[in-house]
Amino acid sequence: MDWKEWMPYYEAISRDLSLDKDEDARSGAVLSSILLSKGGLYDPDEILLSVRGLVQGRDVYVLGAGPRLEQELDRLIAGMTARGRWGKSGTGNDVIIASDGATSVVLSRGYKPQIIVTDLDGGVEDQLSCLGLGSILFVHAHGDNIPVISRVAPMLKGQVIGTIQTEPDRAGKVFNFGGFSDGDRAAFIASHFGCHSITLLGFDLGGPASKLMDGGRREPIDDVSYARKFRKLKWANVLLALIDSPKVRYFEETDRQL
Repeated sequence: MDWKEWMPYYEAISRDLSLDKDEDARSGAVLSSILLSKGGLYDPDEILLSVRGLVQGRDVYVLGAGPRLEQELDRLIAGMTARGRWGKSGTGNDVIIASDGATSVVLSRGYKPQIIVTDLDGGVEDQLSCLGLGSILFVHAHGDNIPVISRVAPMLKGQVIGTIQTEPDRAGKVFNFGGFSDGDRAAFIASHFGCHSITLLGFDLGGPASKLMDGGRREPIDDVSYARKFRKLKWANVLLALIDSPKVRYFEETDRQL
């Protein structure tokens, strides 16, 4: 999804959630500046070529942080292992994209996500560990996470891509592939890079779950956060419907075939 397609949705989401668009742009500029300060260590064009080579034509499993994630992932692993498609050495030709704290759940099951999509408010230590092990990290900038970007982004070493929800050329060498929250943005990234299919796990759009932290530990969220996350889930439902529908399915549909 390019900026012209994404802009009307961003404008509507901004109104609904009272986003500060100037702060969104400022956050993107901060992230861009930090990444570009790495000089030759930051080559986004080369990294994006790697992403396309990894994702194009493949079956992708996008993991959200919903309350059924652990159970759904366990059933997926059992089914794939029984079919000989996954094993101790990894997921074969299949690709796991973990959104933020879902990374910790993948690690706890003995797997490493090939791609992580995060705004750095979940289990950051686990995400940094995966980055060191070769995962590709899509780090998202928005108006509310400037402090954590300023603290964590300078420590990022490995394959990192900066993403924003504003117009890309306002923030330098960072990108906007569509999507708003980590989970639906991960699905947009998979679609953008030409995946064969997207299966969504842990996408319980009926209500927010507790927050996933390092080690797969869950923390409860307060009432204010719950209400805001609920509104974000409503938008996730709208946005996911924009992706080519034959390409996207929820785990319940896949589960019947395992």
